[in-house]
Amino acid sequence: VFVLPAFEVRAGTAMPGSKAELLLRWDAGDARPFYGALCPRCQAPTDFGRWRALPPPPRLRVAYEVPWRDPWEPFYVAPAGGVPCPTLSPQACELHMAGFRFAVLDGAFVAHRGFKEPGGFHEGREAELGHNRRLFRSFRAELPRRYPGSARRC
Repeated sequence: VFVLPAFEVRAGTAMPGSKAELLLRWDAGDARPFYGALCPRCQAPTDFGRWRALPPPPRLRVAYEVPWRDPWEPFYVAPAGGVPCPTLSPQACELHMAGFRFAVLDGAFVAHRGFKEPGGFHEGREAELGHNRRLFRSFRAELPRRYPGSARRC
């Protein structure tokens, strides 16, 4: 699957239209890696430092591959068929188990308008997260049965 580095752009700041514009906003403190203040490890495998240091690409290209690690929730594009499960974290875990590789693209990214900040979510967020963790543990326990030939684990 092709991973798109994900960023947050400060509300009121123009959305970048290119990697060069994004890097200028990042340098100014008006953009940062997605979930950088809430869960840096949730996007860490993307390796933003490596992505940032790449010379400007003449066109869209695969820059490097990274292994999946829990709790990575990559944003990606993939073929329309054959990609399991509809949600980010379980889907990335299952893609890993199914043998997919994660190729980070250079020259492409996704951006969310506004910084994600602690305390900026709805009232029941913590209970919701706990419920989601329990569901994910159950899902993860089922994966070895779905992919008995896979040496990979989530």
